[in-house]
Amino acid sequence: MSIDDLRIQIEETERLIAVYRNANEVIVGTQDEIYSRRGLINRTTLSAAEIGNQIVSILERRLAAMRLELQKLGAQSQGRSP
Repeated sequence: MSIDDLRIQIEETERLIAVYRNANEVIVGTQDEIYSRRGLINRTTLSAAEIGNQIVSILERRLAAMRLELQKLGAQSQGRSP
């Protein structure tokens, strides 16, 4: 993954964290490749109080890992510069 792609993913994840922190409810569903034309199947709606914090926590861990990866890629690209 390029540095630019990683930066875009970081920005999107930061946006999603804010969305989930402010959500009233979250729709959770599954997607099956066979039935993908039908969209999400097995949907359920949960209150943000029920699941919001878990999603935010997961996204924050992903964000930390992406930031670490960005630091590593930045260091590698600087190491290659003359």
